[in-house]
Amino acid sequence: MAYNLDEKQQPIRDQIKKFAEKEVLPVCMELDRRKESFPSEYYQKLAKAGYVGFAMPKEYGGGGHDNLEYITMMEELTYWDAPTGLMAAIPQLATFPIFAYGTEEQKKKYVPKCASGELIPSFVLTERNAGSDASNQSTVAVIEGDHFVINGEKIFIMHGDVCTLGVLFCKIADKEENRTRISSIIIETDTPGWKARTLEHKMGMRAATTGLITLENVKAPLENQLGETGRGFIIAMNTLDGARIGVAAQAVGIAQRALDESIKYAKSRIAFGAPIAKLQAIQWMIADMATRTEAARLMAYKAASEQDKGNRVSMEAAQAKMYATEVANFCVDKAMQIHSGYGYIGEFSIIEKLYRDQRVTEIYEGTNEIQRLVIANSLLR
Repeated sequence: MAYNLDEKQQPIRDQIKKFAEKEVLPVCMELDRRKESFPSEYYQKLAKAGYVGFAMPKEYGGGGHDNLEYITMMEELTYWDAPTGLMAAIPQLATFPIFAYGTEEQKKKYVPKCASGELIPSFVLTERNAGSDASNQSTVAVIEGDHFVINGEKIFIMHGDVCTLGVLFCKIADKEENRTRISSIIIETDTPGWKARTLEHKMGMRAATTGLITLENVKAPLENQLGETGRGFIIAMNTLDGARIGVAAQAVGIAQRALDESIKYAKSRIAFGAPIAKLQAIQWMIADMATRTEAARLMAYKAASEQDKGNRVSMEAAQAKMYATEVANFCVDKAMQIHSGYGYIGEFSIIEKLYRDQRVTEIYEGTNEIQRLVIANSLLR
């Protein structure tokens, strides 16, 4: 049983286990192996169960859970199926800028519909030349009367192919002052000029689809801007701090599943007249997997706990995300080695899928190289 820092965590684990046995396990392999397409009905089941709006404020229709509870939910959902955990994480990531920085009118208008699943929100930040360097935005909004007119392209946007609400980051061009400043704008994606398509042949996390978005003279009311002009980069980075703790929790869930599957297999696989669990080579892999997973879990819990106290967590979030995702990499690799051919062929075990799903955790919400820069800068400034 996973270690709990707080008594609130175990009921969440128990609840998700029941949900996963009924709704996740029967379909997760099918969703992984079909052609990329967003599973709308499945997403609605997540929303109805309360996982889409889990950590959104109660006064706006969310579950009102704190950060430690949220990453427990994320760890457990991802344990059963990584793309399912990701599908629940994306609306939290996308909606956070609204309920943290939006006006009361913006919060009331959009957050309840995101929490209920009526709207599918997306965090629209990354561009071809603005990934790790998120400040290098080329998408531009020009003010014309009482509207922004926006042109540009966004790539690698989770749920970007199907989102009905976009929290978009772009430059605001100020003709009078002859300068541009990064800001965030809420856009309803049925607006003319918003075009999106699904990016195909993803290595993993296939059920949680990814999109490419083009914006051609897309109009948005000036009142849809989040916060002050020029605050967009700060909003994005503060949002990503919390998201990185969530990614750490995803990684812990994947690592724990790889460990549990390896223990089960090692006890049942007979070689040289005995279970391979009797072999020291296997025992040492299991010991290393278990120890690193527990360390990663505690780092994630620490970061979430500090966030719940209202403390700045940029370094803690970066440490948890970097370490936990690399632990997950270690664990799925060792699980593959322990399962050998039965791990490599997806027909026989989940290890092949875990191996593919894990890899992106070291990339999204800031590559681990960026996390190392964040950590070093926090210590050396």
